[in-house]
Amino acid sequence: MAATWLRGDFHAHTLHSDGVLTPAEFLKEADREELDFFAITDHNTWTFPEFDTATALTIIAGVEVTMEYGHFNVFAEDGDEPDWIRELPQPWPLRDPDASPGGSKELLERINKSGLRSSINHPMLYPWEWLDDSTTLDDVRYVEVWNDPAWPENQVANPAALAMWSRWLNAGSRATALGGSDFHTPKAVDRGDGWIVNGHRVGLPRTYVLAEGNNPAAILAAVDARRAYVTMGPTIEVRGIVDELGFGIGDDIGRVDATVALEASVAGGSRLAIEVVRNGVVVASASGNGGAGIEHREPVDAHEDGWMRIDVRDDTSGQVVAFTNPVFFGSGNSSKLEFGDFVEETGWDLISTFARQRRPPS
Repeated sequence: MAATWLRGDFHAHTLHSDGVLTPAEFLKEADREELDFFAITDHNTWTFPEFDTATALTIIAGVEVTMEYGHFNVFAEDGDEPDWIRELPQPWPLRDPDASPGGSKELLERINKSGLRSSINHPMLYPWEWLDDSTTLDDVRYVEVWNDPAWPENQVANPAALAMWSRWLNAGSRATALGGSDFHTPKAVDRGDGWIVNGHRVGLPRTYVLAEGNNPAAILAAVDARRAYVTMGPTIEVRGIVDELGFGIGDDIGRVDATVALEASVAGGSRLAIEVVRNGVVVASASGNGGAGIEHREPVDAHEDGWMRIDVRDDTSGQVVAFTNPVFFGSGNSSKLEFGDFVEETGWDLISTFARQRRPPS
């Protein structure tokens, strides 16, 4: 089967943890959003057996492992509940700034060795940011860079996570970036602090995955290969050529002395700006109404390690509305690097700044 772009969501909850919808009601929401797949990730709970799988939607079995040092999703190719799920604490623990370093290591290693995939969630979002600074980046398969746009503090936490992931990439990490709606309820919620939080939409943000089949194994294999992009709406196309060979999102072109020819386009939205980002620096950009396209040529040195990706911004506000996983050249090697090496501000620092600069709408 030829690979096709599938629309999905990698983070969602039902009433089996702290969501409000039954599995049947959640399926209706996902179908209304015209998704091809979603992952169900209730807190410390394996909810997959509660779903009717007689649906055109592909359901990826999963769980949000919720610990005092942070939250991470685990995804499975099949629906069999791992034995360690029953070892997770119930009720799930609250954030603990004094959590012992290294708490995540044994469980992440166990999960990765078993063939499951793991993804650190909302790493910069206080009070649920990632607290285990000793986490080895090589143990992080995926990272949820864009989380729940309805939550006000994600206005700063999501861009901070995107910037941190860029620093990971510069250091040699090849962790795949994902998006997740963190769906809990479709209704607006009064937080009690002056903020009325909009209801969630399944698939906002949406993660597009270039998979050779609409089934969990094919989707996760595509994510392993970084053939994915995250969007708040606009769609992205990327085409590249180096030494007469074509490449696309997530590909590794290896060590070459050559000129990379990159073409990209974005559609959907009002006025959009498309950017070519190399090693964290914008090297080319273009903008247009309803979409934009760009052609860019960039020399690559065989002795250099690096990456290039496409970022898309709303050209009026300057806010990021979509981004791709990178194209890599050279060889990544982050084996000795830890999460704490790349955190410039804590989630608390970010949210404190946000609180000082923004006041709840009246």
